[in-house]
Amino acid sequence: MDIKQKLNQIKHKLQHLLRQRGRLIAAAAGSAAVVVIVAVLIIGGQQDIGAQEAGQQIIKLAQNIRNRYQTRPDFWGLSTAEVIRQKMYPLSMTAEGGKLTGYFGNRVQVGADASGTAVMPTVRRFVIAYNGLNRKQCLALGTYKFTRDFWLGVSGMTIEAEGAQRLFDWSSKELALPAAKDIVGKICRSQKNNIIFHFEQ
Repeated sequence: MDIKQKLNQIKHKLQHLLRQRGRLIAAAAGSAAVVVIVAVLIIGGQQDIGAQEAGQQIIKLAQNIRNRYQTRPDFWGLSTAEVIRQKMYPLSMTAEGGKLTGYFGNRVQVGADASGTAVMPTVRRFVIAYNGLNRKQCLALGTYKFTRDFWLGVSGMTIEAEGAQRLFDWSSKELALPAAKDIVGKICRSQKNNIIFHFEQ
């Protein structure tokens, strides 16, 4: 075999190897794309746990309360019991046995504090508390993209987890509203978290 034939053989082997390598790279890229698509679908499915429904419940509940008290100077008498008695809760919530239940099946409290205590005279603020949220629910609701009109009536949002409270408000640099997902994710570490929205007149 002369040198020219030898060089041609080497050339053909190299071309064959390059073609095989190209196929391997293409296969690997295809596999990677499938993995990415599956991951996106899984993550998307995890995030879609009803935050939209729960968020809309809070918006509607707050609107109903404001409409009820719009001609009054304060929120005197507002409590979970009063919300149930006056049927201020949205139809998507349930009220049985003196308990108000939200979309996640969690206890919802309304009033001066997260336990649903009645608001006292001259007090122009109230809270809506979503209690007993698991980690995913806490993260989804704590970072829900509420409307601008909703945020205009909110003075702060407290997340209670593992015995600690973190208040997000408009003046804070670290815990600013709307809450950042990475920060909320670090706080919602318990399987029983509470989110308290603070409203002002």
